[in-house]
Order: sequence, then C-alpha cells, then structure tokens
Amino acid sequence: MHAAILWNQVSLNDSAADLDVLVQCVEVESSLRRLGFTTVRVPCTLNLEHARNALLQARPDVVFNLVEALGGADRLMSLPIILLESMHLKFTGASSLAMLMATTKTKAKQRLFELQMPTAPWITAEKPIWQGLRNESQLPAKVMVKAVAEHASFAMDDSSVMTPRPGSQGVADVLQRVRQESERHRTPFFAEDFIEGREFNLSVLANNGQPVVLPPAEIQFVGFPAWKPRIVGSNAKWKADSMEYNNTPRTFDFPVSDQPLLDELEALARCCWVEFGLRGYARIDFRVDQDGQPWILEINPNPCLSPNAGFMAALTEAGISFDEAVRRIVADAGN
Repeated sequence: MHAAILWNQVSLNDSAADLDVLVQCVEVESSLRRLGFTTVRVPCTLNLEHARNALLQARPDVVFNLVEALGGADRLMSLPIILLESMHLKFTGASSLAMLMATTKTKAKQRLFELQMPTAPWITAEKPIWQGLRNESQLPAKVMVKAVAEHASFAMDDSSVMTPRPGSQGVADVLQRVRQESERHRTPFFAEDFIEGREFNLSVLANNGQPVVLPPAEIQFVGFPAWKPRIVGSNAKWKADSMEYNNTPRTFDFPVSDQPLLDELEALARCCWVEFGLRGYARIDFRVDQDGQPWILEINPNPCLSPNAGFMAALTEAGISFDEAVRRIVADAGN
C-alpha cells in the first residue's frame, strides 16, 4: 500500500502553530512506514495544480490529509479536500462539507442550535442581534471575541474576554469590537457568551466505522489570579515560557461525582461526530458552567497529531498506540 502525506507547506518564518505541521508529518510518516506503507510527502500551497500533479504522479492508495491552512489562512483548509474529492482519491479525515461546517464556527453554532444542542449565544457584524439566547431579556454579561474560521487560539488573549455595558449600549460595544478585530486581523470575527467554568476536551477515534470516545480531559487553570480569564489562549497553546502555558495542565482524573457530567459530555461528543459527518478522528471542546451545564465550544475535525497535543494524550490514557490510531484513521478514509 502506498500513502501520500498531504501537508500545508510552511517556512521557518511561520508561527509555531503553522510549523507544528512538520512535527505531525514526521510522526505520521514514521507510523505509516511501521504499518507497512510506502510513503511520499506532497506539499500543498495555494497553487493546487502543483499538488494535483504531484498526486497524479504518486498514484497513492490513500492520502493522509494534514493540511491545516493555505496561504496562512485556516479558513481555506477545505480547498485541498475539494481537490482530493475531485480526483476521486481516498483520503483521511473529514470531507470538504464536514470541514467547512465544523470549522466555520458560526456555521457550526447555527447547526448546533438547530439540533437543539448546547451552544453559547453569539452575535456577528453581519447579523447584529444575539442568536440562541437562553433568556431573551438577559444579554451576556461577558463575551469572548474570536475569529470565525481561524483556529489554534488565533489572536486569543485576556483582552478577548470583554465586559460590555448593559442593554443596547453593550450590543454596540460588542459589535464595535468585532468589527475592529475583523479589520485588524483581516479575517471575520464574532462574539459569543463567555461561559465561566471548567473546560474539557473529548477526543474521538473511529473503530470499524464507529466513533469511540476516548477518556475525557479537563484543562486546569492553576494559580490564575481572580481577574485573569480562564481561557486557553495563544500563549497557553504556543508560548512555552509563558505563565499560561505552564499553568494549564490537562488531567484525566475525576471524582466519582463527575461521572454523570462525563457521560453527558461523551454523549454530546458522539452526537457531534454523527451530526457533522466526521470521519477518522476529531476533538470536541466544551465549557461547563457553574450550574454544571455543558456547552459545546468547538468541533475540531482532523485535530493536531503532535506528540504533546491533546489527542495524543487521550490515546495514551486509553492505552491505544499511535500506530493503532493511524491504522484506524486510514481504515476510516473516504473519498
């Protein structure tokens, strides 16, 4: 069997978030070879014709898709998948439609809302009224402002959490901030109700065509001052010498009293897999408010496969080797 590893080409001047794909390439390639595959790496840029020609030459039995962005934009990650689909190649991970729906956060939230699944109320500059309010008379007291289709905690720091003024003035505050961030970063932003509380990641891995939810992980916020938002921002993700990076460990240990909550999170993660048409592997992120109500934060098809990433940690906790995970991801490939 011959596998092509499709990855978004990067340069040494790119961010740590972008360069992480190189680590994933090495890990996946080594695993595929241990599993008996021959491999070829195919870099992908905005010039999709080059990638197409390389794939035609490689004639792979399967393509392991590691493309996370194109031209520095995460929102273009569906384009290489469309290419693979047009070439009728078998590839790992989400389809183009599933990727577009899940990774465009406002589209994902609208779908979750239609499915009556828990998602925090949100607002956009294009539709400047709050969507999905639990109580129509109560506007969010705190909001998180974040990119619609960029990931890996893009441009997310303490200032991303804001406290708007009460009433209609607060709506104007939020919309102004959304427009400012969109213009500043040249990509659409939106705002959602900031859920104070606990944060969980649940990884999902296919097995014989069925989703298996791996052990849940909770991100802990150790020693955070009372004024500091408890979020996994860009520092916590990528800046190894930062307070946030070193004080947001994950834990898989929970008291018995948490079991009903963990069961509910697992059921929601499995439901996201089915309703969004995910394949191979995924990670669902949650916040749980002070009343114990879980809220789906983000749906991540094709999550990071680096050794220090949350998906790998969940595999280790479940006693599943990386090679076995790669085998299952490849077995669940589609076209």
